[in-house]
Amino acid sequence: MDTTAVRAQRRQRRLPARAVLFTAVGVGATLFNAVCYLLLRIALSAGAANVLALLLSTAASSAAQRFLVFPDRRTRTLRMHLQTAGVFAYYCASNSLALWALGVFVPRPSSAAEAVAVSVASVFGGISRFAVLSTWVFRREPGSSFDPA
Repeated sequence: MDTTAVRAQRRQRRLPARAVLFTAVGVGATLFNAVCYLLLRIALSAGAANVLALLLSTAASSAAQRFLVFPDRRTRTLRMHLQTAGVFAYYCASNSLALWALGVFVPRPSSAAEAVAVSVASVFGGISRFAVLSTWVFRREPGSSFDPA
């Protein structure tokens, strides 16, 4: 069989495993963000708690994605930093929008309701983040294999 065809088949088989790992890291990061938000919300405004919780969870999630989901790909450092900054900016904007929308429908939302709103916004961002990480940030090395174990 042609080596190009073999490589294409391997990539197709690895994609579901990568997606599962990416989702698991994303769920962990979303939970980490929610817990950080709730703890920070005790002493800070919703906006400040949102930004600080996002800063912590975005950094942790980016590192986890690099080492757990894309270990077989070369890191392009500048792209990784740009992606992390972009993710942080996106989540700041989407979470702020989620908090604003919650405030429109619920005059005085609880911190728990705010944490749920930002967690729901994070789900939508995670889907697009996987596409960006797998196609732009981490380049596949020729002949590399992926072993999720």
